[in-house]
Parts: sequence; structure tokens; C-alpha cells
Amino acid sequence: MDYSIRKISGGKKLIGVLAVRNTKRAFLYSATLVFILYLNGCGDFFSHKPAELQSKAILDELRKIEENPQVKNPLPEMYRSPPQRIEVKDGIKVFYSAKHHSVNDLAKLVKNQFATMSTDNKGQTIYQPHYAISGNPAVNQLIINCPNAQEADKVIEFLQKVDIPPIQVNIDCLILERFADITMDWETSIMMENLFGERITVGGKTGDSGELLPAFPGAALRESKRADFGLDVGYWRNQGVDGHQVRTVVDMLISRGYLKILMNPTLETINGQKAKIVSRENVPLEKILLKPGFDEPFSLTEYQWVEDSLEVTPYVYADGSIALVTKIQIGSKSKPEGVVQASVITERTIEVAENRIKPGQSLMIGGIRKTEERTVIRGFPFLKDIPVLGILFSSKDFEERSTEVIFILTPSISSGGVEYTEMLEDLRKKRAEPEFQPGLHEALTDPFADTTDTD
Repeated sequence: MDYSIRKISGGKKLIGVLAVRNTKRAFLYSATLVFILYLNGCGDFFSHKPAELQSKAILDELRKIEENPQVKNPLPEMYRSPPQRIEVKDGIKVFYSAKHHSVNDLAKLVKNQFATMSTDNKGQTIYQPHYAISGNPAVNQLIINCPNAQEADKVIEFLQKVDIPPIQVNIDCLILERFADITMDWETSIMMENLFGERITVGGKTGDSGELLPAFPGAALRESKRADFGLDVGYWRNQGVDGHQVRTVVDMLISRGYLKILMNPTLETINGQKAKIVSRENVPLEKILLKPGFDEPFSLTEYQWVEDSLEVTPYVYADGSIALVTKIQIGSKSKPEGVVQASVITERTIEVAENRIKPGQSLMIGGIRKTEERTVIRGFPFLKDIPVLGILFSSKDFEERSTEVIFILTPSISSGGVEYTEMLEDLRKKRAEPEFQPGLHEALTDPFADTTDTD
């Protein structure tokens, strides 16, 4: 017996020696293979450093805010030259480079001012232009065919009077929406079987799946998710035993919610031109549907666009006042409503034909304020009026909500743009990494952090 044991032990030693030799041989084979791959140009396959350096170089390059050297290129001389004339068989052709207005607008002015008014056969007034006018929007140039030099002088003088710099208007907009609601309800489920040992049953209506339905439902009638919330308070005995079950449970819930939305866009436009800001969001809406033949309802998610837009057209008058023609539309998807604070889609629009104020003064062009209150009481006649005990035989659905939207516009004469280099410097400051000042919290949570300046 001892000999066989020693023989087995010796075999184990032999297997161990062979395993060690095989491991060394496998290691040598692996090292040789790696060396061959390295010599064949595959050494970078196991190296992380080149990829890290390349990715860092690309990120540093894309983060840079470089100045565009073409920003200060001068306007071509042909656009700044005075009106040119060419003599043709039927008169003088005038080439006028528009300075401050489009060629289409200037052409309409010339046609209306230098035209003969007449009446057609139907008694309608028509205007017959004296000159042939065409525009080249690509170079913003107006071409006018005048009968003689005197008429050409009149047209050029007229264009120089009307082609003046328009006033640019800055409009600061402040839009505030506030919403709050309070919802409170309770509903009662009651079931008493074999009351007083007799076959007397109180309540106990069940649904298609056999679950006990509330005898006096509350807000769950208008919001299906309400049934999943609240706290049950009451008495329940012999649960699951047919014919000997007593259940009187009151489910109570109160909820409060509020919402504040503040928008502060700034518009820049010239006198008489419309400026508009539009913000759109495709939001999901959940619908609860019930198909014929299905016991349980199912949900379906649909997407709907929610749009916020602000449209303003300013008119500056010689007395210094500014008239504003406004149209504001506010859409909301996140206004909480009801006991479960579910999101709903709302849209409000205000249109004002004209309001006049002095530059720098604020104008409140509209405020929509709405308050709603809802109270529904359901219960068993007479029993619901019993103090305290009447809660077991009744339900209440109460909701009060208020909303208000305020619009404030402040127009002013624009001071123009900002220098390109100044804008770039401000943008660089906004994109710069924040300065880190370690405090007590950082010292306790990361005492070995490197806080030295790396610049």
C-alpha cells in the first residue's frame, strides 16, 4: 500500500515537471511571435500612446477659436462708385448701385413716382411708368432707361434722397409664465359579505378581472393613473376567503405643483422689417387606449410639435416713438396638471396691431390670467352626510389651478454690432476652463490631488 502511494506521488511530480517545461516553451513561442510581429511593422498594435496623442491633438485643434482674416476685407470699388451713365439710341441708361435698400424696393419706388396715372375702360386707376427699370440682385444694381439727361438727373437725385440708411431697432423681450395647482381627493372601496351572519352584502362590485372596484371613485374617473397612487386607510379582514370578507378602505391623495418659465430673447431688425424667433420641440404624448376584445387598456406614445415663437415688426417715427406690431405664441408641454401631475400641451397666442412707446421704455402687451376650481362629491344618499363616518360612503374630487403669462417688450435704437476681435475675445473667455479653487471638501475627499498650476 505504501509503495503504490509513493508511485502515484512520483507520477504527479513527473506531470508537474512536464507542465512547467511546456509553460516555458509556450512562453518562448509567444515572445518570439510578438517579436516577429513587431519587426513586420505591427508593433504599434499594442501601443496606446500614438492614438492618445493624435486624439488630443485633434481635440486641441477643434477647440481653438481662430480669427477669420477675411473679415476686414474692403468693399469692392465698383459698389462705392457714383452712378454711371451710358448713351443709347432711345436715351440714357443709368446704373445705380443700391447702398441701403434692395433693388426691388427701389425699383417699385421709381415706378410709382415717375409714372403717369390714367384710367382704363373699367374705370380703374393704372400707373404707366415712363422708364424701363430692371434690377440685378446679384450685384445689387439698378438699371434705368431714361429718355434724356435731364430725366436721368431727376431719377438719380430721387434715388439719393430715398436710399438712406434705415434705423436698426433692438427689442429686449421678457416672457414669464407661472402655473400652480392643488389637487385633493379620496375614494372609498367597501365590501361586506354575510353581514350579521345573514346573506346581506354591502358594496363589493368587481371588474372584469375580478378585482374590487371603488364604490365611490374620486379623481380616477378622469385620470386612469390616479388608481396607482395614494395611501389606503381602513379595515380588511379574511382577505381571499370567499363569503367571509370585510373591507372598508379609503384611498387618500393630495398633490401640489407649480411651474415657472422665463424667456428673455433679444431681437435686432431694421425699421419696418419683421423679426421672428421660433423654438420647436418634438415631445412624446402618452395615450391610453382600449381595443374591443381586450380586457386591459394599453398605452400608445405619439409625438407632437410644441412651438414657441415671437414675431415683432418695429416702426420708428420722427417724434422719437417706436410702434410695435407683435404676435407671440407660447407652447408648453411640461405644465403639471391633475393629481398625478401629468404633462399636457398648451398654446397661447397674443396679437397686437400696434403699440407706441418711447425708446428705452417697457411695454406690457398682454397678460393671460386664468383660475379654475373643480369640486365633485359622490356618495350614498343620507349616509354620506354623517360626520366622520360619512367618509366611508362618499368620495371627493377637488382641484384648483391658476396660470398667468406676462409679456414685456423694451425697444430701443440699436447701437450697432460689436467689433469682431472683441467678440472673439469674449467668446474665448466663455469657453475657457474655470479656475479651480480647492476648499475643505476637496481636501478631505481627495487629499493627494495635484493642485499646481499647469499653465
